[in-house]
Amino acid sequence: MCALKTNTQANKRPPLIDDDFDLREVLSKYVYYWPVFLLFTLITMIGAYAFHMVTKPVYDIKATMLIQDDKGSSDIKTSLQEMGITSTPKNLENDVELLKSRKSVENVVNDLKLWISYKVVVNHLKENLYKNTTPVLFDFIKGSGKLDQKITIVIKNGDTFILKTTDDSETSGTEYNFSSSISSSLGTWQLTSTPNLRKYIGSTIIIELANPKDIADTYQASLEVALRDKLESSIVDISLKDQIPQRGQDFVNYLITLYNKTEVEERNKKTKSSLDFIDQRLDSLSVELNAAEKNVENYRSSHGLTDVAAQSQIYIQNAQTNGAKLNDVNVQLRVINEIENYINAPNVTDRAVPSTLNIGDQNLVTLVQSYTEQQLGRSKMLATTPEKNPAFEPVNRQIATTRAAIKENINNIKSSLLVTRSELESYGSLTKSSIESIPGEDRELAALKRLQVSKESLYNILLQKREETALSYASIVSNVRTVDLAFAIPPKKSKEILPFIVALVLGLLIPAGLIYMRETIKNQVTSRKNIEKTLPILISGELEWSKLRSSIVTDAANGKQNFMLIEQFRSLRTQLYYLHDNDSKGRVTLIASSVAGEGRSFIASNLGVALATSGKKTIILELNLYRPVMSDIFNLPASHPGMSNYLNWESLKEEVIQNTVTYRNLDVVTSGQFIPNFSELLDRKRIEILLDWLRLHYDHIIIDTSPLQVIGDANIVSRLCDITLYVIRKNFTSKTQIPFINKLHTDQQLPKMSIVYNGVDPVRDGYKDYFLVKG
Repeated sequence: MCALKTNTQANKRPPLIDDDFDLREVLSKYVYYWPVFLLFTLITMIGAYAFHMVTKPVYDIKATMLIQDDKGSSDIKTSLQEMGITSTPKNLENDVELLKSRKSVENVVNDLKLWISYKVVVNHLKENLYKNTTPVLFDFIKGSGKLDQKITIVIKNGDTFILKTTDDSETSGTEYNFSSSISSSLGTWQLTSTPNLRKYIGSTIIIELANPKDIADTYQASLEVALRDKLESSIVDISLKDQIPQRGQDFVNYLITLYNKTEVEERNKKTKSSLDFIDQRLDSLSVELNAAEKNVENYRSSHGLTDVAAQSQIYIQNAQTNGAKLNDVNVQLRVINEIENYINAPNVTDRAVPSTLNIGDQNLVTLVQSYTEQQLGRSKMLATTPEKNPAFEPVNRQIATTRAAIKENINNIKSSLLVTRSELESYGSLTKSSIESIPGEDRELAALKRLQVSKESLYNILLQKREETALSYASIVSNVRTVDLAFAIPPKKSKEILPFIVALVLGLLIPAGLIYMRETIKNQVTSRKNIEKTLPILISGELEWSKLRSSIVTDAANGKQNFMLIEQFRSLRTQLYYLHDNDSKGRVTLIASSVAGEGRSFIASNLGVALATSGKKTIILELNLYRPVMSDIFNLPASHPGMSNYLNWESLKEEVIQNTVTYRNLDVVTSGQFIPNFSELLDRKRIEILLDWLRLHYDHIIIDTSPLQVIGDANIVSRLCDITLYVIRKNFTSKTQIPFINKLHTDQQLPKMSIVYNGVDPVRDGYKDYFLVKG
């Protein structure tokens, strides 16, 4: 229930700056809409139940793998790395991206035929099947490439099925044998039975053929591949979500297998490419090496070289031997010359006998010895026999014959030695020339041999590398080790009730949000705080909204009396004593509002009744000439003279005052007949005279005026009033009126303004459980 805030000091207060949170007020506001909350909660709960029945549980599929660096012989690895054959150190983040790449996922989807899904209809609901549970398997014999279709069959028995629906009307409704080929818009296809067929006889099976790329997109979005520790670990965690656990496990396991296979094939391809390159290079080097060896061979042949060092040694030895022979020949020539001089000397006995030690001709030696002996014999004969003795004749003939033989022999030997010496000298010159040419030939041969050795060395290195690469090619294994094969984690029980929790939360949040948005967006004053936060004016009273048959709340026509509203008008009556500073007589109260419909006349009439029933003589002046209602409220004659007649000098004041028969002490002056210059009449002295007289004869004068923002009559008469009760109606008065009301107060256009907050809902605004409310 609403009540009134009493302030004995003044009718103005500062506007609220900080709005304290009042849980009771907030709850009261939202509890008012409990049917809306109940409706939304029922709707969301029904939706959650339907979601729970239709949505299948999703399993978490997890697997773990270890990606290692290349293994193998460190020597081989080092050699291959030197040639740039082996891969660089692994970048695990690249491997992670490869694992979850679109190409990898598409390969898995195509190889496992995951674009084909099987479902069985049970109680009008579809349940997923998989290869290990489905009764049939779909196979393309020749596809047309047109997918995104659905095939529905009914399994008739263990051998046949009925094709219920396809996109091809010609094949629909036909009975087929399993493993028989069927031609339709899909192409040519067949269904083969599985060991599970007997369990599904009579069942309806739905086979959905989706676009493999779309399925790959779905799996790629669900697939998560991440390093467990980017800095210290090479363990990769793989996770996937799938409604069929076995299908999810097959996907993850095959993804790992396919990655292993792809990695090994890639490394084999790289190594094979390196082997092919080495083989090509070896073939090329073999030709180049043969050419280099042939060049060395031809050079040796053309220059007569076998071994330059040995050849040089031979040349030197030959030169030495030739020199020795030449010396020997020269010695023999000197000896021959001495023998020749000896033979030609006239007196042989006076000369020394030449040595025949170096003479190789034994005949000459014998002849020289014989000649010497003959000369010695002749010399002995001369000592005893005269030279002219006939005995000397045979001796002289013998000596002459020997001398002639020696000369002839000397000539022959000398001629032979001269020829030999000439040959030895010529050979010596040749040998000397050969020795002098050896350094140049050696340099040219060294250059040819250097090229040969270079080719041979490179050829040998490539042979070695080829063997090492071939060994590596033969020993390539995957660097990936599966730590944990894929396994399925059942969904937690908490996830099963999660939709209902979400539904409950949404069932509360959605209406709460709508109510909040409605209250926020709504341009009307919706709460007392809207007034307190924007207007520095005292709220003198709050009046409950109530549907009444009669405008007077105490009227018996309303049936059961609204005690809460009656008490609120009593509280407002009490509040007037403080607003009028306890003046005992002639209190003039102006009831004003911004626009029509805010309850101004309703408040004026009921406040007048409340004052009159307390024994206070009260009169109500109706100055709203445009929408008069007082005659209807109090059942007074509409033709009776009123304020317009009095102000226009058509009636006396006593003639316009009407007594309400129902309520003692309450009189009413209605608006009277309509006249166009009513505002000018209000500005004349005659109304002042009337109010002065009424102050003497009545305790309370209540003035009901026209809306201020439409007609300015209230501004004219306000100068004659003591206080102003300004009416603001909940959910009716626009917030755009607040600046206008504030200006009226700031400019003091109305005397001692205070607010009456009309149309309060006791349930929504939290006043249901008590009569008097803190002001």
